[in-house]
Amino acid sequence: MKFEQSAARIDDIIRSLENDNISLEDSLSLYQEGVRLLSGCREELRQAELSVKVVDDE
Repeated sequence: MKFEQSAARIDDIIRSLENDNISLEDSLSLYQEGVRLLSGCREELRQAELSVKVVDDE
C-alpha cells in the first residue's frame, strides 16, 4: 500500500475507533491494523529521508 493510502486508512481507523458503537473485538482489530500501517509509514518516511540525505550529500 502506498504511503498516501496508508495515511488515509489510518484516518479511517481513527474515526472508527472514536465511534462509541464499535465492539471491543473490532476496536482491537482496527488498532492492530493501524499499528501495522503506522509502522509501514514510518519505514517509508525513513527510506525517503535516507534518499534525500544521499542526494544532499552528492
